[in-house]
Amino acid sequence: MNRFRNTLSRLSFLLLVGVLIHGCSGCGEPTTPEIAFKNNDNTLRVRLPSEPDRLSPFLTVSAYSRPIYQEIFLPLLEYNDKTFEPTPALAVGRPVTEEITEGPNAGGVKYTYELNEYATFSDGKPVRVADVIFSFKLLFNLNISEAAPHRGSYTAVADVVPSPDNPRKFTVIAKEKYILAEDSYSGTNIYPEHIFDPEGLMAGYTLADMIANGETLAEEAPMKAFAEQFRSAPFAREGSKLIGTGPYLLREWVDGDYISMVRNPNWWADKVPGGHPHLHAYPDSVVFRIIPDQTTATTALRNEIVDVAPSLDANTFVELSENDFLKERYDFLTTKTFSFFYVAMNNKNPLLEDKRVRRALAHVLDMQIIIDAAYAGLAVPVPGPVSPTKAHANKDLPLIKKDIEKAKALLTEAGWEDTNGNGTRDKMIDGKLVEMEMEYMVTPGSIFASTLSEVMKDGASQVGVAITIVPREPRVMMGEDVARREYALFGYGAGGNHLLDDFTQLWHTSSNTPRGGNRWQFGNAETDALIEAINSTMDPVKRNELYQEFQRIVYEEQPIIFLFSPMERVVVSKRWEGNVSQLLPNYQLRDFKLIKK
Repeated sequence: MNRFRNTLSRLSFLLLVGVLIHGCSGCGEPTTPEIAFKNNDNTLRVRLPSEPDRLSPFLTVSAYSRPIYQEIFLPLLEYNDKTFEPTPALAVGRPVTEEITEGPNAGGVKYTYELNEYATFSDGKPVRVADVIFSFKLLFNLNISEAAPHRGSYTAVADVVPSPDNPRKFTVIAKEKYILAEDSYSGTNIYPEHIFDPEGLMAGYTLADMIANGETLAEEAPMKAFAEQFRSAPFAREGSKLIGTGPYLLREWVDGDYISMVRNPNWWADKVPGGHPHLHAYPDSVVFRIIPDQTTATTALRNEIVDVAPSLDANTFVELSENDFLKERYDFLTTKTFSFFYVAMNNKNPLLEDKRVRRALAHVLDMQIIIDAAYAGLAVPVPGPVSPTKAHANKDLPLIKKDIEKAKALLTEAGWEDTNGNGTRDKMIDGKLVEMEMEYMVTPGSIFASTLSEVMKDGASQVGVAITIVPREPRVMMGEDVARREYALFGYGAGGNHLLDDFTQLWHTSSNTPRGGNRWQFGNAETDALIEAINSTMDPVKRNELYQEFQRIVYEEQPIIFLFSPMERVVVSKRWEGNVSQLLPNYQLRDFKLIKK
C-alpha cells in the first residue's frame, strides 16, 4: 500500500512539473461545446416540397420523383456533378461511335455500348442486353402516353442490336444525326424485363417494328394489355415491383406523409473489385418527408426532423441562415441552375401580335426589384432561352432594362394611343376601337407570382396598359386556358440541363399544340428550319453559329419576357458532408456522408 501511495505521489509531482514547464493547453480559453444533434443514425432525412405522382422514370416528369427514382434505377451513364462529364454506371464507358455510310440508315450513327459484367438488378438477376432493348421498347409502346415527353429524344432510333460476339455489348442504330443522341441513349434508365413483362406481352414485337409501325401495333391487344399493366399503381408505386439497379430499395410510401428507402445490402456496385470508380452510396436509409408548406418546413428544420431541405422560399432561406440556432446545425448552400422564369405572352392575341408591343411590356419591368423582392437577390437576370453558363449562349444580347419612355415610344409606334382620354391606350382593329386591356393569370398562394404580377401591373399602368390580375388554379390555367391558347399573359418557369439545347419542345411550331410547350405560339418556317439545322449539326463551330442566330431572332421577336435564372437553395445538416450541384435535382443523396453522430 505504501509503495502504491509513493508511486501516486511521484506521478502527481511529475504532472505538476509538466504543467509548470509546458503550460496548460487551452487553460483559461473558452471551449465550444459539441453540438448535440437530435439524430445520431445513418438515416438521411430529406424534405420533399411536393408529393411525387409515380416513381417509374418513364411514367413521370415530376421534379419531385427524380430524387427518389434515380436511387432505385440507374442509366447506362451518369454525369459528374462538377465537370458534367459522362461517367460509367451500368455501362463501362461512353459508346464507341461510327458513322453509317451505306444502307437504309446511311447518314446516321451507330453507338456501341458494353454493360458492366457485375451489373445486376436488386433481385440479383443480371442486367442483360435484352433488358436494354426492352427498356427502349417501353418508349415506343404508344399506349404509354406518359412516356411521350421522353420519347422525343429517341426519334432518330432505328433499332438496338445485340453484339454477335459479346453478350454484354449492343449497338443503338440512329438513322440520322442528332446532337443529343448519345446523351439520350446513355441516360436511358434500364428496366428488368422479367419483372415488368413477366407474361412476355411485348416479347413478340421487335423494337424495329414498334418504331416503324407504332400506331398500328398500338391497337393490338398485347400492347394495350402491357401498357395498362405498366401504368398500374404496383409498377409505379410499390417496392415489390419497382426493381432497379440502383443502391436503394423502396420500403414504404405513406401518402401525404413520407417515402422511405433502404440501402440494398447486395448492391452490385459494392462487388466490383477495387470498388466502382464512380458509384457509391453512403446512407443506410433515406426518408423523404413530404412538406409542401414553407412554415412547416421551417419548423421541421428547427426540430431537426429533416437533414436536407431543398427549394425553400428565397426570403425564408436568407432569414433562416441568419438564425444562430440553425447556423450551428445547418449549412446554407446555393448553386446556379439551368432553369429560368418568364412572362408568357400570347403572340397571336390581337393585343400582343406586334413585337413592338411585346418589347414595350418587357421595358416596364424592373428585374432587380423582382429579384430582390421575390428571390432575396438569389437569381441572375437572363436575356434569352440559353443559360448564360453555357458556352453557346449569345453573350452579345444585352439585358432589357426598365425604360418607361422607351416603352411609351414603342406603343405609339405600333399605333396604340389614348384617343379617348381615359388613361388607357387604344387602337382601331377591324373597324372597332380596342382598349389595351389584358388579363394576367397567376397561381393563388404563390409569393413570387403575386409579386411579379403586381410589379408588371404597376409598370404597365405607367405606359397606358391596363392589366387585370386573375387568380387561376394551375390545373385550370394550364389545362384549359393555356391549352386552348385563350390567354394574354401568365408567369411560368422552364427547366433545363447542362446539355446542348434542342429548341423543339418550346420553340418549334410543331409544339404549338394543346399539350405542346410552345405556349406563346412563336415561330415560322425560318425558325423551324434553324432549329432543325441545330439539331443535326455535329460540327461545334457551325452549330454555335446557328445557336447565335436563333437566340438573336428570339431576342428581336420578344415572344416572352425572359426574367431570371434562380439559384437553388439547399439546407444541409452539419451531420452530413454533401454538396449541391447545378445538375438536377441539385443534390445526389447517395453521396452524402455521415460525419457527426
